[in-house]
Amino acid sequence: MIAMPESVRSAGAGRSFLLTGVTGFLGKVLLEEMFRRREELALERVYVVIRSRGSRHAEERFRREVAASPCFSQLPEGWARDVVVVEGVLERPGLGLEAGLRDQLASRVTHVIHAAASVKFDLPLEQAARSNVTTSLNLLELARGFARLERMVSLSTAYVTPHPGQGVPIRETLAGLPAPAATIYDAILRGDADESRLLEQSGHPNTYTLTKSLAEHLLFERRGQVPLSIIRPSIISASWRHPLPGWIDSTAGFGSFVVLLGLGQLRVVVGAPDARLDLIPVDEVARWVLDECGGEAPSNRAPVLRHAVAGVARSARIQDCWGTIQEFFEDHRVDRRPVIGFLGRRGLRFALADLVHHRLAPTVAALRTSGTLRAARQMRTRIAHLNRVFPYFTSRSFEFESSVALDPSFEARAYVRRVCRGVYRQLLRRDETEWPLAGRLHPGHSGDLRWSLGRPHGNAWIRFASWVMTKVLRRTVTRVTVDIPSFEAARRAAGDGSPLVLVPNHRSYFDFVLCSYLCFARPDLGIAIPHIAATIEFGRIPILGRILAALHAFYLRRGQGREDPELTRRVHALIGEGRTLEFFIEGQRSRTREFLPPKRGLLRCLQATGKRCTLLPIAISYDRVPEEAAFAAELAGAPKAGMRLGPLLGWTLKAWRGRIDLGRIHIACGTPVHLDGESDVHDVSHTVIQRLKEATVSTTYHLRAFLQRHPIEAVDAVWLRDTIRELGGRVIESDLTPPDDLDPLIAATLRHQFAHLFKGNGSCDERLTSFRAILSGKDSADRREREPVG
Repeated sequence: MIAMPESVRSAGAGRSFLLTGVTGFLGKVLLEEMFRRREELALERVYVVIRSRGSRHAEERFRREVAASPCFSQLPEGWARDVVVVEGVLERPGLGLEAGLRDQLASRVTHVIHAAASVKFDLPLEQAARSNVTTSLNLLELARGFARLERMVSLSTAYVTPHPGQGVPIRETLAGLPAPAATIYDAILRGDADESRLLEQSGHPNTYTLTKSLAEHLLFERRGQVPLSIIRPSIISASWRHPLPGWIDSTAGFGSFVVLLGLGQLRVVVGAPDARLDLIPVDEVARWVLDECGGEAPSNRAPVLRHAVAGVARSARIQDCWGTIQEFFEDHRVDRRPVIGFLGRRGLRFALADLVHHRLAPTVAALRTSGTLRAARQMRTRIAHLNRVFPYFTSRSFEFESSVALDPSFEARAYVRRVCRGVYRQLLRRDETEWPLAGRLHPGHSGDLRWSLGRPHGNAWIRFASWVMTKVLRRTVTRVTVDIPSFEAARRAAGDGSPLVLVPNHRSYFDFVLCSYLCFARPDLGIAIPHIAATIEFGRIPILGRILAALHAFYLRRGQGREDPELTRRVHALIGEGRTLEFFIEGQRSRTREFLPPKRGLLRCLQATGKRCTLLPIAISYDRVPEEAAFAAELAGAPKAGMRLGPLLGWTLKAWRGRIDLGRIHIACGTPVHLDGESDVHDVSHTVIQRLKEATVSTTYHLRAFLQRHPIEAVDAVWLRDTIRELGGRVIESDLTPPDDLDPLIAATLRHQFAHLFKGNGSCDERLTSFRAILSGKDSADRREREPVG
């Protein structure tokens, strides 16, 4: 914690910060950190220096590019009222500010944080010097006149010190230069400096690190009485914790590698596989900067220089970074399959791999998919740029020493995965609450059989069934999506060591395979492929019964009204072995989509094991179910159809021929429910049903199809969608068009995707009240649904 200086406490005045670079990635996080730690910092206001750009003045840029960013989504409303936007140009003396504004800053500002810089590695030398040196000196000169100044912090880079050799420590000292910094700087501004020669003499890889080193020297030399700190970050990337885990809005540096590797475009990288890549989370850098602003200003005014780095011991190897990125985007396919075709030094192998992966393959792909050759050339240019400017950093390890400590929870490979996730969400704009599992719109596996065989878990039957299911879903479903964060949250809440029991709702025979398919496809969720409790009728189907047993099915006898000793022994054995179980708490498929009264036999069986089990309620929402025609007949009064192999094979044949369209399926996990020896099984069963309702979603197909067959005055699909969302429900988009011949009984059942949201709602809206009355009405089909089935 930062202690408020005695001078601030006694004066009763808060601190005012002057911040540059706020439109950049680090600048936003610094500003967010200031307001998140506002009380600790005794923060009164923040002045942010922004230049106008085109027709946009500084105020508008702050509003659009900064305040509207998700980076600030966790701050209380109205936080930006204490931000004062200062329109200025850092390259100009005094930042180009009017005298009155300079006087105001001089009397109020206590801290200056200089985070603005050009991070382009290959800027012409003079341009880089003006961006990185001139701006720093102009800000220093301005800060010299601040009467209340406690600290000026300038951001540099850990790579200002040229690589001294493998294993040689890099200390927190100024790096050597071939001539006095002022001499070099003046020569650059006059246009007398030879860029290539200067880089060779200094040992710097580019104009960025060279000019940052010059800035450090000149700030130290010219600081006068200004209390100066310089923070040297290594490779800044997505946040570790704040403002959100994995937050990133910049494709600079490592983010660019993650994007291109994730898209499957970058396949050949220059680098040393065993070199350590020093990645540092942006929020850790922000924390160190603001920690440097704490406490009393030192009386000796000695300058401070600190590395903000992970350190070689906590940095991942290049090949581990690339492997983690490839693994993540194998599961989160966006474009081409991510492949590392070559990772090594430049040479003949690199040239051949570059030719195949970056020149020939993209050109062929563009011709095949009606893509443009121009886009392929642009991508090739971007990749060539990465492999030209980054090998200095990817081919050697840097032994940085640091006097500040990294977050003890930081782990390199976990961090790389967090960066991948941030890139997936923030830069590639993908929604993990609708992660694509399968279906026609799934980007594919670049070979379904290869994918099935390559998954880490599953016996031969499970792999074969997953391959078949992939084909079936591609022919029958637009897309199967999964709310991945809901499963991750449930898995965290479950903790380690507690047996998991998956409890899906039951709307279709598809339910039997979808949970297993998800666990097979996403082993990183930490949910093993379950052993599924199925009715004994399945076991009696010729051939299929034995196949299902190989797919982890075990059978139970329903309707006995007493304990089944064989089932009890099986459940106890599975739980004792630490297996994951799955059963349907409703017992049978709901023909109307209304939740059926829960069955409690298996819950008692689980309770009798003496283990504390965690129940994961899994809501599976279908646009249409495969059994729709049979359900319509049963709702109209026909007897329940028996389980036979023939109809299943017939449906499969129709599906294989592309004659089935079920729309979309969505899978989400509700909040876990714990079951132990002290639990009331009755309460647990109803809590599971409630959690299933909460996790159930509606699709726009449900709304359109219901209202098409059962129109309601003054109610349309848009109003219904918005109202459901206002009531806390979720509506996701579906491209499926309601068929003209949709059975009215089936259309009526679709209301149960959202009817539970309207029960007990106290709104006085006339349409809502009348609509709630309609939803609460029970037709004969619903009554038949609730009757016991023999």
